[in-house]
This record gives sequence, C-alpha cells and structure tokens, in this order.
Amino acid sequence: MPKQFKPYLEGLAVGCVFISITMLFEIPLYMSFIIGALAALGGYRNSIKMDQEKAAKKAQNQPNENKQDAK
Repeated sequence: MPKQFKPYLEGLAVGCVFISITMLFEIPLYMSFIIGALAALGGYRNSIKMDQEKAAKKAQNQPNENKQDAK
C-alpha cells in the first residue's frame, strides 16, 4: 500500500465505523452520513498528524552524522 493512501483509508474506516454506530441509534440517514463524513475528516487529519509526529520522533532519536563529523 503506498504511503499516500494510508490517511485516506484510515479516514474512510473511521467514517464507516461512525456511520454504522449512528445507524444503531436509529437517527435519520442523512444525519448518519453527516456524522460519518465529519468523523472521516477527523480520522484523515489525525492520521496525517500522527505520521508527522512519528517522523519527528524518529528523526530526533537518530544521531546526527554532521555533529559527529564536526568534532
């Protein structure tokens, strides 16, 4: 799976889960779709945010070769 599709798939998964949960409570279908769309957007943004934090943490933990060469 290409890395650029990961946020879309996670957002879609979150949206589908929220749509199915809201349909259990017998609220109108259009409201379930609105809630699912908002949840999908949140899942997409959260996935991007977590990937950025993971990359920043990985970069922070790796030793810098430039600092070692300067000594």
